[in-house]
Amino acid sequence: MNAHKRFTLAGLAAVMSIGGLGLITAPPASAEGACTDWRVIQVDHNAAGLKYRECDRYSGDRTQTKAQLYLWDNKHDGKVAQGYTATGSNKDGSWQQSWERYYAWGNEKHHSPLIDTGWHKGHDVKVLLKATRG
Repeated sequence: MNAHKRFTLAGLAAVMSIGGLGLITAPPASAEGACTDWRVIQVDHNAAGLKYRECDRYSGDRTQTKAQLYLWDNKHDGKVAQGYTATGSNKDGSWQQSWERYYAWGNEKHHSPLIDTGWHKGHDVKVLLKATRG
């Protein structure tokens, strides 16, 4: 029994030393990353809306994030749904932005096609919605 314990500890030490040499590595990050559940933002009794999710992927000490979203405009009022997305990180309580973009959609018959912002540096996504004159 002591021989088994010694072998197990010796085997663990060997694996740890191999890992220290970089021979045992973590599996590569998924190209798609991990995504949150879909969330919905609406304005003015659903006159305009935005459905989005945030995805993150990691590679070593690098973190990238993106948003995927749909916009819709349900009210014939001369306004369009405008979504704002930004990526970045919160460090020491301060937002450090790495990328931003506005998207607009005014077709009242159906929602926008899937908008994929692409991967950008950071680990947080900000998403805002407003209805503006088109």
